[in-house]
Amino acid sequence: MKKRWFLLSLMLILSLMLVSCGGSEETAETDTEEASPADTTAEEEAMPEEETVEDVSAEANVSDIEQIRIAVVMPSTITDLAWSQAIYDSLLRLQEAAGGPDVMELAYTENMFNVTDAAAALRDYAADGFDIVIAHGTQYGTSMFEIAPDFPETSFAWGTATDTGTDQGLTNVFAYEARAEEGGYVNGVLAANISTSGVIGVVGPVEAGDAKLYIDGFVAGAMAANPDAQVNVSYTGSFGDTALAAEAANTQIAAGADVLTGSAQQVVGAIGVAAEQGVPWLGTQSDQSPIDPDVVVASQLYNWDGVLSDIINKHQAGEYGGSAYALTLANGGLVMDYADSLDSDAVAAAQAAADEIMAGNIDVNAVIAGEAAPTSTEIEDESMAMEYPDLEPVRVALVMPSTTTDLAWSQSIYDSLMILQAHYGEDNFEVAYTENMFNVTDAAAAIRDYAADGYDLVIAHGAQYGTSLFEIAPDFPETSFAWGTTTNTGADEGVTNVFAYEPRAEQGGYVSGVVATYLTESGIIGLVGPVDAGDAKLHVDGFLAGVKATNPDIQVNVSFTGSFGDTALAAEAANTQIAAGADVLTGSSQQVVGAIGVASEQGVPWLGIQADQSPAGPDVVVVTVLYDWVPTLLDMITANQAGEYGGRVLQLTLENGGQTMIYADSLPAEAVEAGKAAEQGIIDGSIEIVAEPRN
Repeated sequence: MKKRWFLLSLMLILSLMLVSCGGSEETAETDTEEASPADTTAEEEAMPEEETVEDVSAEANVSDIEQIRIAVVMPSTITDLAWSQAIYDSLLRLQEAAGGPDVMELAYTENMFNVTDAAAALRDYAADGFDIVIAHGTQYGTSMFEIAPDFPETSFAWGTATDTGTDQGLTNVFAYEARAEEGGYVNGVLAANISTSGVIGVVGPVEAGDAKLYIDGFVAGAMAANPDAQVNVSYTGSFGDTALAAEAANTQIAAGADVLTGSAQQVVGAIGVAAEQGVPWLGTQSDQSPIDPDVVVASQLYNWDGVLSDIINKHQAGEYGGSAYALTLANGGLVMDYADSLDSDAVAAAQAAADEIMAGNIDVNAVIAGEAAPTSTEIEDESMAMEYPDLEPVRVALVMPSTTTDLAWSQSIYDSLMILQAHYGEDNFEVAYTENMFNVTDAAAAIRDYAADGYDLVIAHGAQYGTSLFEIAPDFPETSFAWGTTTNTGADEGVTNVFAYEPRAEQGGYVSGVVATYLTESGIIGLVGPVDAGDAKLHVDGFLAGVKATNPDIQVNVSFTGSFGDTALAAEAANTQIAAGADVLTGSSQQVVGAIGVASEQGVPWLGIQADQSPAGPDVVVVTVLYDWVPTLLDMITANQAGEYGGRVLQLTLENGGQTMIYADSLPAEAVEAGKAAEQGIIDGSIEIVAEPRN
C-alpha cells in the first residue's frame, strides 16, 4: 500500500548506494567504491536546523583582503560538472580577483564520500593553519561540529544546510544552501513548453538535500505550465554512479520522455545518453554543456562568489561563524542560462516564471506543498467552472488492477483523486492506493486492511473484486465501499454501504466511431479489445454503432486479446489489424499501450478511451474519450459524510461530464464537427445507441 502526492512517477528499484574513496591526499583523484552503512548513517545524522538566512548578493568583493588560506573538502571532483565543480570554480574566480595564489591560497581534497576520511582531511587542514575550511557536503556536518571547537579561530563552512551550530555553543561555523527548487521550477516550466510528447524524465541521485529541492521544484513548475504533463521521477540511490544514471535515462526515454533533467555528478552518464538520443537536457549546479552543447539547452548555475566573499570578509573582521546563507534567483546566487537554440516562447515562459519568483509572486515551496494554485490559466478556468462542495477531512483508498500510470482504467480514476487532493489539500484529502492487484485474494486483503485502518471510502476499481467486497462490507458498516464497472450495490444481499459505478462507454465509443469514418481511406478499421465484458464491451458496441450509423459500408474488424494488461498481445493484434488493411485503430484497457506503439510506428491514427493516451503516441492519438471521475467521487464522499454509506449507482456520461471528448488539432474540421454533433445527439436523446450484431 502506498500514498503519493500529485505527481505521476516512474521509480527504478535500486538499492541505496553511496560511493566513497580511500585516502585524503590533496588534489588527488582516487577510485570510488560503495560506502559502508556507517557512512550513510553519518549523513543522515547531520540534519540541518532552520536558522535565519542572510541574503547576500552574488557580487564578490575581495580586492582588498589580506592574505588568506582556504581549503575545501568535496564529495566528488573539481571537474564533476555539478556540485563540487560549482564551488571550486567560484573559489578560482575569487582567487583571481583577490590577486592570485599569493593572496588567496587554495587547497582541496576531492572524492571524499567516506565520512571518516573526510573528517581526517578537515582536521588536517585546520591543524595546518588554514583560515577557512569548507566541508562541501551535508554528510560532513556531524564530524565538523566535533572538530570546530578545537580550532576556535578557524572558520568552518558547510552545506547544503542552515545550521551554524549555535545551539551547540559553536561560534565558528557558517552554513549555506542553494534554494534549488527556484531554478528547478523555472526549468520545469521550460521543459513543459519544449516537450512534444508531454512526458518528461528526471534522473535524481538520493532523495535529499538540494537534489530533492531541485526535483520537487521542477515537478511543480512543469505541472504549473502543463497540468497534463507526465513527469516521471527516478532516483538511482547514488550521487556518483554514472552507469546507473545512464540506465535511468534510457528507461525514461523508453517510457516516452523527450526532455530530461537531473542532478549530482552522476548525470554525466545520463547526459551521455541524452546526447546519443538527441534528447534535450536541463542541468543544475554547474555548466554541463561541455558534455554536449547541442543537448544541454538550459542550466541553473550555482554562483557561490557572494557567499564565499562574505565569509572571507567576516573572518578577516574577526567574525568566525554564525551566519547562514542561501543562493536564490533574487540575489544572483542562482543563474538561469538558456541556449540560443531554444524556442523563444519557451524561454519567455521560463523567464516569466523566474521573474515571478524573484518578485515574490510565486512561492515555490508553497506550490510544492499544495498551498498555492497552479499558474496555468486552463486550470484556473476549470477550477472556476467546477463547483467543489465543502468537505470534512476525508481518507480515500483505491485498490486497482493495474498502475497509476497505465494510461487507461486505473490512471483515469487515480488522476481524478489527485485533482481532488490538489484542490482540498493533502491534510484534508488523504489518498492511499494499492496497484497491480489482479490477484483477487490479495486485493481482498488490501480492501479489508484499508477499511480496518479507518479509511472513509474504499474503492475496489474492478468488477472482479465484487464477491470479496460484499463479504467485507458488512464488517465495516460506516465505511463506504465502491466498485465498478457494475450496477450492483449489494442491496439483494442486504448490504447498505456499497456504491456501484459504470462508465456508459458506448456513448464515447459511438462518437469515436463517427469520427473514425472520416479518417479511414481503406474503409477498414481495427479494434483491439481486451475481454468482451464491462466498459470494454460497451465501448465496442458503441463504436460499431457509430461507424454503421455514419457509413455502413465501412468494415470494422474486432479482435479480443483475452487480457487487460498484456501489451505484447495488444501489439500483435494491432499488427494483425494493419496487415488486414486497417488504417485506423482503437481499443481499450491498459493493454493498448502496446497497440499504440504499433500505431505510432506505422503512422496509423488511434482513438483512445479512459485516460489520455497521447503520451504513448502524441502524433497518432487523435481522439480521446476521457473519463472524469471527479463528480462521481464527490457524490460518494458527500453522501458518506451525510451518513449515506452506499446504495446508489453512479454513471459517467457525456451529459454529466463523466466522459469528455478530446479532439486533436490535426483532425479534419468535418470529422470534429460530426463528432460534436454526435455528442449533442446523445445528450439530447435524439441518438439512441443500439448494439450491432457481431460477425
